[in-house]
Amino acid sequence: MSNHIKYELNNNLPLLKADYSGNILVNGRFSKDLVKKKTHLFKTIRWLVKRNPQKEELAKEKSIIKVNKINSFEDNKIYWLGHSCFYINIAGISFITDPVFFDLITNKRDTALPFNIKDLKNISYLLISHDHYDHLSIKSISSLLENNPDMEALLPLKTSELFNSCPLKWISRQEAGWYQSYIDLKDNVRVTFLPSDHWCRRGLFDQNKRLWGSFMIEHKGHKIFFAGDTAYNEEMYKDIKNTMGSPDICLMPIGSYSPYYMMRDHHINPEEAAALFEILGGKKFIPMHYGTYTMSSEPAGEPVRRIKKVIDKDKLILLEIGGEYNL
Repeated sequence: MSNHIKYELNNNLPLLKADYSGNILVNGRFSKDLVKKKTHLFKTIRWLVKRNPQKEELAKEKSIIKVNKINSFEDNKIYWLGHSCFYINIAGISFITDPVFFDLITNKRDTALPFNIKDLKNISYLLISHDHYDHLSIKSISSLLENNPDMEALLPLKTSELFNSCPLKWISRQEAGWYQSYIDLKDNVRVTFLPSDHWCRRGLFDQNKRLWGSFMIEHKGHKIFFAGDTAYNEEMYKDIKNTMGSPDICLMPIGSYSPYYMMRDHHINPEEAAALFEILGGKKFIPMHYGTYTMSSEPAGEPVRRIKKVIDKDKLILLEIGGEYNL
C-alpha cells in the first residue's frame, strides 16, 4: 500500500522560509521527513524491566530543586515556573509557555508551585509547543482563564481540536506550521513557530496527528527562543539560525535523557543542548525540563551538574523554580 503524502501550512499566516513547502503529512500523520520512524516497543520494555543503576541517587535527589516563592510578577522579566513553563513579560506583554501546574496522570509533581495561580494576570499569549500531557494540560490552562479571559493561544497545526470543548472553547487561537509567524499580535511583537525533532500523542490512536515545535519571540530586535522538546538535530537547528538569526536568550531542555538508548530519539542531554545552543549562536542559556517531574532515570541534580561543565558561566543562567531573570 502506497503512502499518501501531502504538505500542510496555515495559508492565512506568513511563511518566513521561502523554500519551505510545508509540514509533511504521511497518511494523515505529521513527520519531520519521509523516512519511516522505527517503533521503540522493545526499548521501552527494556527500560521498564532493567534496573536503574542510579536508582538510589534518583530517590535521594528527588526534591533537590529549590523553589523560590513569587510574590508578584513584574514587567521585563522571565520567571521559570517549573518543567517547561515560563512566564515571560516583554514591555508589559506577557507570555506563558506550556503551563503544567499539577500532578500528571503518570507522574506526581516533585516540587511545589512557586506562585498563586490567581496572581497570574494579564497574560496575552499562551504558547503550546506540543500535545504531550507534560506540556499541554487542560486543567492548568483552565485555571488561568478566570484572570486571563482574553488570553490568546498560539498553537501548532491541528492542536485547536483539543480546545474545542468546555472550558477552553472560548479561547481565541491561531495554528501555525513550521516557519510561520502568527498575525495581529500586540505592539509589534512577532512570534514564529519553528521546528523541533520530537513527536505527539495523547491517546492510543492519535500519534503525530498534531504538530510539535518550538517558538521564537521577537520584540524590537530582541529574540527569545523557546525550544519545547527536541532530540539532537544539527541540520534543523542550522536552518532555524539561518532563517531567524541568533537569539539573545535560549530556553533549552536539559533533562529526561536517561537511559540514553531510550531517550536519545526524544530528548537532548545537557551536552547536546549546549551543542545546539552553539549552533544557534545564542547569548544566554536558561535550562528547563528537569527537576519538576521524575520522567526518566537520571537524578534530579545531574542535569545541572553536567550543563555547568559545558556552558560558559557568563552565558549560563541557572534559575530556581520561581527564579527570575531581568530582560
